[in-house]
Amino acid sequence: MQHWIYLLDVACEGLVAQVTLNGVDVFNEWEGRGRQVQIKLNPYIFEGSNDLELSLTPMTDDEGGFLPIPHALVVKLIAGEHGKDPGSAGIIATFRWDEATMPVPAGELTSIWGRQFSVPSERAYGRWVWQAAPDVAPGESDARALVSLAGEVHAALASRNIDALIELTALKSAELARALDVPMTEIEEGQRELFGELFAEPSWRVAPFDPSQLAAVPCAGGRMVRVTDAQGGPPLVAGTDDRPFAFGFLATRYSGRWTIVR
Repeated sequence: MQHWIYLLDVACEGLVAQVTLNGVDVFNEWEGRGRQVQIKLNPYIFEGSNDLELSLTPMTDDEGGFLPIPHALVVKLIAGEHGKDPGSAGIIATFRWDEATMPVPAGELTSIWGRQFSVPSERAYGRWVWQAAPDVAPGESDARALVSLAGEVHAALASRNIDALIELTALKSAELARALDVPMTEIEEGQRELFGELFAEPSWRVAPFDPSQLAAVPCAGGRMVRVTDAQGGPPLVAGTDDRPFAFGFLATRYSGRWTIVR
C-alpha cells in the first residue's frame, strides 16, 4: 500500500510567523530570523477536510514601528509518495506574501492566508487518539494532572531513566510510527540512542522543575494541550556543556489520564 507524505515548506525572513494545521502549531518563528525549513505534517493529518492557516506580522521596534529590514515569506504545501520526489506535481498550494498588497497591523499577529484540502482514506493514517478526546478546556484537576505528567518526565530526565521516558512517550511513538511509515522499534531505538548519548555525559544536567511556571495551551479544538513554560517555550530544559536539550510535548485525555501524544 502506498504511503503518502505531506510536507510544509516555509521560507521566511524578518517576520513573526505561525502556521497551524487543524488547530495545531506546526511552524513558529517569533524572532524574525531568516529560515527555510521543511516540516512533515503527517502526525496532524486526518481523513477528510484539513485546514492550514498562516498568520504573520513584520518585526517591530520598541515604539511599535516596522523595522526597516527585508520581509519575505513563501509557504508551500507538498504531497507525494514516501520515498519518491513529488516534483512540481506534488505542490498542492503555494502562497507568497506581498507586503504592498497585503498589509498587516504592526505588532499584531494577523491571519492572512488559509487553505483547506481533502485527504482521502487511502492517503490518511487512521484516526488519532486525540481526535476522540473531549473538546473542553482543562480545569483545575486537569492542570494538576498535567503538572504531574511534566514532573514524571522531569524525574526521568534527572535520574537518566531511559526506560521511563520510553514508557511515557509510548503512545506518541506508536502514532508517529504509523504517520511516518517507520517501525515503532526504529523510533524507540532512536530515542535510546539519543538519551544514551546525553545521559552518558558527566555534564548532563536538568533545570529545576517549577510547576508555577507551566502553562497549558489548548489546541486541535481543545482536544490536545501544548504544555509550555510561562513564556511559551519548552517546559523542561536540560543539556550537557556542549549540547542543549529541551523537552516539549502535547498531551490529550486518554484512558482516564493525560498522556503525551506529540
